[in-house]
Amino acid sequence: MSNHYRLNVRFDLNDEAERRAAEYLAELNNKKGKSRNRFIVEAVISFIERQNSDRDFTLDDVRQVFREELSGVSFVATATADYGTADTELTEEQQAENDENVLSDLSAFF
Repeated sequence: MSNHYRLNVRFDLNDEAERRAAEYLAELNNKKGKSRNRFIVEAVISFIERQNSDRDFTLDDVRQVFREELSGVSFVATATADYGTADTELTEEQQAENDENVLSDLSAFF
């Protein structure tokens, strides 16, 4: 059994696209010295890969699109407000008032 797959192709020379394809394939063997078989194999594989890649978006593809779209955008950091530090120390008077308020609040539960 042969390891070759044979395919016959017929072109309608009245159809513009088919005529152009037939002429190009004829030129490959005659003038360019290239294999029609190799050309068709590469064209079919390229077509298959292009169709598959149109549907498969990877995370890297999405990242690349974002990079391209945001490459012309300038981001400016806004100045942060300086609120200083809070004074957490209480005076004796404030501490006594705080203690009374806590005891008063606790008495509501008893």
